[in-house]
Amino acid sequence: MEFWKKRAEKEEAARVMIELRKKSAEYEAMSTKWTTNQSERQSLRERVRDIEDALRARQQQLDTLLKALEEKNNQYDRDTHAYKTDLQEKEMQLGFLINKICEAAVHMVQLLDEAEDLSCQFPPSQQSSISEFLERVKKYSDIARKFV
Repeated sequence: MEFWKKRAEKEEAARVMIELRKKSAEYEAMSTKWTTNQSERQSLRERVRDIEDALRARQQQLDTLLKALEEKNNQYDRDTHAYKTDLQEKEMQLGFLINKICEAAVHMVQLLDEAEDLSCQFPPSQQSSISEFLERVKKYSDIARKFV
């Protein structure tokens, strides 16, 4: 019986040893897996950090571009305002000059009418030179009448 008892103990010890080897192999596999996961996790953290750095750099570039665009837009607004102001001033000057031209044209037409009336008062010998002068003045007054 002692023999059977020792044999049972040996078999039990062999089973425990096999179980221990299995557990040891499982532990090694889990340890390797855990180490691999830690490495992957560290690699992913580094990658996330790199991506965040790249995003920050891109954000700075976008901020710089946006600031430049805003400055250009503001300059465009200032230029447009200056152009409109200058254009309004030029329109006012042009209107003033047109009014002056119209006034001069009216005055010229009046002077022509007076000159024609006066030419009748001169003797016939002087009327030919006066009528030549009046013809030239009449050409200019015809042009002036277009503005009246």
